Amino acid sequence: MIRNIGQAATHTPIKSNSASKNIVGNFKDMFDEVNKNQMEADTKISQMATGRNTDIPGTMISMEKAETSMKLLMAVRNKVVSTYEEMMRMQV
Repeated sequence: MIRNIGQAATHTPIKSNSASKNIVGNFKDMFDEVNKNQMEADTKISQMATGRNTDIPGTMISMEKAETSMKLLMAVRNKVVSTYEEMMRMQV
């Protein structure tokens, strides 16, 4: 029985570590996607300003997509920070 507890204790940090890597990976993917959307919108705006792009609806859609993805990222960030602060206030 003591052996099983010892084995469980050694495996718990590994699961926790892999879960945190998964969360970090998900946030990295989210940041990359938001950055890609922002860069795409900036490119279309600058092309439209120089006259190389005349696709006004496409430019507006990419701008809205970039804005919406940024708002979603900020909402997720705020929720994570709020959850962290709430956990730090917990009495153990």
